[in-house]
Amino acid sequence: MRTVSASVVPLVCLVTAFALADEPTDFGPLPISLSPTPCGEGWREWQGISNIKESWAERERITSLSAGTSNEVWVGTSHGRLLSLAGDQWTLQAHLKNVQITGISPQGTDRVWLSTSDGIRRLDRENERWRLKVFRTYYEGHPSYVSGGYIPGEDAIRLWGYVDDIYIPPKKGSYAPFVISTEHGLFSWEGFHGVWHHFMPHYWGANSSWLDTRDLISHRRPTCMVEDVDANLWVGTEGEGILRLNAHGRDYCERPPGNHDRDGTEFTFFGPKDVGDDFDRVVDIAAGLERGVWAVLGLKDRRKHLARFDGTSWTGMVLPEGVRTANCVVEVKPGVILVGVNHNHGAATLVEVRWATQDVRTVSGPKYGVFEVLRTPDGRVFAASWFGLYENMLK
Repeated sequence: MRTVSASVVPLVCLVTAFALADEPTDFGPLPISLSPTPCGEGWREWQGISNIKESWAERERITSLSAGTSNEVWVGTSHGRLLSLAGDQWTLQAHLKNVQITGISPQGTDRVWLSTSDGIRRLDRENERWRLKVFRTYYEGHPSYVSGGYIPGEDAIRLWGYVDDIYIPPKKGSYAPFVISTEHGLFSWEGFHGVWHHFMPHYWGANSSWLDTRDLISHRRPTCMVEDVDANLWVGTEGEGILRLNAHGRDYCERPPGNHDRDGTEFTFFGPKDVGDDFDRVVDIAAGLERGVWAVLGLKDRRKHLARFDGTSWTGMVLPEGVRTANCVVEVKPGVILVGVNHNHGAATLVEVRWATQDVRTVSGPKYGVFEVLRTPDGRVFAASWFGLYENMLK
């Protein structure tokens, strides 16, 4: 990794080290006409990659799926193409060269944040076209705030590598976007100076000390993040269980100076004893429709555990043998859960769990391994495989 020493770089250079590189994208928004094909049990497929003319390249894969702020669906690809679906109208929004889009987080209608295989990108809509801003460095180490600039210590500026995901909580956007990377750790955005770092500035109130996310996740291997209906922020990890930033603690940044009444309830940690199974990795977390969260957990014996937190306690079930490769979860109706499964020699790629009876059944329709499932606020359900996007029409 490239490092920059504070002893040899003037302050003005340190500030510009975090400057945003502007690059025009290859495309402005371009409407695309696609025709879905029925494929079983109320599902339809928005065709294969090879059938989307003028927008896809050979062997291009879907690599990210996200819901927008107005029920639209966003799709990112392995060749850096960004598409959106509003109703039944597809739009090719932009093409980012030489990167894979790994995560999408829209912020209103005129800004979209992207995690990629090479750092962070941000799209800002200007005159009906997208302007791209590129973030290739992040800040590591404890910053000092002096006269509007950051003075880093030794080895403070580092290059992003592969970034797994980016997330803006819909209820409380403080410190967002958040970056989730099993290579680098959990990061937040300090928008005023354009800095990515491990800290949530003045988390405890005005002029208070900063919260270091490395104190919360010492292994620095977050895997997923979601905000529940009560505005608790949940972080899944590899090796350190589940972290919850409790809703009342997330308001502390709005408090005046002199805040000293931390009581130890701002964060909650859930490990194997709390959940009831010996898991070592949180594969995915999804917000419950009414309360709490659902989680797919990787057990040490390679099985997968589906767990439910209802607001007070955990319950769970070990998924059947054929669902060992489960990797995503969503609640589509109260008590009805869909779990996406990697393709494995003809085994199920999507299963439905009815929680009250814990019945598990294979869902026909989506093919080739489902790596992401999504429910939009208006009730549409999507499943993304490496080679196609599927939508369920039965609400």
